[in-house]
Amino acid sequence: MTFQDHVILITGVTRGIGRAIALRFMAEGAVVAGIYARDDEAAEQLKDIAKEAGGQISLYKGSVSDQAWVAEVMKDIVDTYGQLDVLVNNAGRTSDHMALFMEEQQWQEVLDTNFIGTCYCSQEAVSYMLRQGKGAIINMVSVSGIYGREGQTNYAASKGAIMGLTKLYARLYASQNIHVSAIAPGMIDTDMAQGVPTEKMADFLRHTAVGRLGSVEEVTDAVMYLAGPMASYHAGHTLKLDGGFLR
Repeated sequence: MTFQDHVILITGVTRGIGRAIALRFMAEGAVVAGIYARDDEAAEQLKDIAKEAGGQISLYKGSVSDQAWVAEVMKDIVDTYGQLDVLVNNAGRTSDHMALFMEEQQWQEVLDTNFIGTCYCSQEAVSYMLRQGKGAIINMVSVSGIYGREGQTNYAASKGAIMGLTKLYARLYASQNIHVSAIAPGMIDTDMAQGVPTEKMADFLRHTAVGRLGSVEEVTDAVMYLAGPMASYHAGHTLKLDGGFLR
């Protein structure tokens, strides 16, 4: 088991893709630390599932956009487990609107969680990974960040910024055995996708080569690859996992 006794930190851990990644890492023998913002019920459910499966998980409730709090969490993880092997920056939020009608609060909330939160978590994680001499950071972005979908102005901008950050961190730290990369999912079958209007979903799938939603299992497979030794020569790239999305 590649990740036996590794320590993995996942943000946005209680739902959808984050939850699936946590369960997969625990199945591979890893210790998981997770950050979540609000949903205590989902956090307790995840703890129960982990306990039943014999997995080990520690959860922290707070905002990734709070730099001091993120630093405290990282320190506690390393003090408790002695290491931090993988960071998965998965926390994200949306507040969709067209650019001309976007309000300041909508810009700020989405950029704070998606981009600034990724910056703070990566900055803290790297400080520990440098001491260890190894580590991996995987940033969850989106096809919206690649194509700049017009109805998601703030979201697309935040994810595009993370792709730039991914390239920068890879250039800075790849030579020190810290592998930084990103995954850009298309429409994945999660609770969030269930809330997409039928007409909008049909249009999305009509412009997707495989003609279906992606699964969380397919995303977790990609995370396992990028976090493991087979991706040792993969640095700074954004892996599109979008079923051949065309526009």
